[in-house]
Amino acid sequence: MPTRNRMKLTIALERYDRHFPFFDGTVTPPENVDFNILQVGQSATLRDGTDRHGRMLHGEFDICEFSMSSYLMAKGRGMPITGVPVFPRRLFSASAMFVHPDSGIRHPKDLIGKKVAISSFKPRYRCSPRAT
Repeated sequence: MPTRNRMKLTIALERYDRHFPFFDGTVTPPENVDFNILQVGQSATLRDGTDRHGRMLHGEFDICEFSMSSYLMAKGRGMPITGVPVFPRRLFSASAMFVHPDSGIRHPKDLIGKKVAISSFKPRYRCSPRAT
């Protein structure tokens, strides 16, 4: 009986707690599939490099973690990418918004008419407060 070719999938992930099962071998591939798990940062250089999104869009990986906003930006620019809706991070990120104690801001309504600074529009958790 001829040997079947095994499918090889290269997966680029940041080393977050929700991805540990890929790195420690807890997640096992299906029959006839091999995983090549790479630790690739987006802005920080990790074991297997940086620029996870750019490298994915140039075909270097088969699977890559994207934030929702990065995915939407790529689709809006006509990039050939397909998203699979998996949301392993189950935190309410708006609880991580900080204001200076002397700002006078105590409630979300106090932000009406104010300027708000963020370091980037790309991470999904920064999309949520703008949408509310």
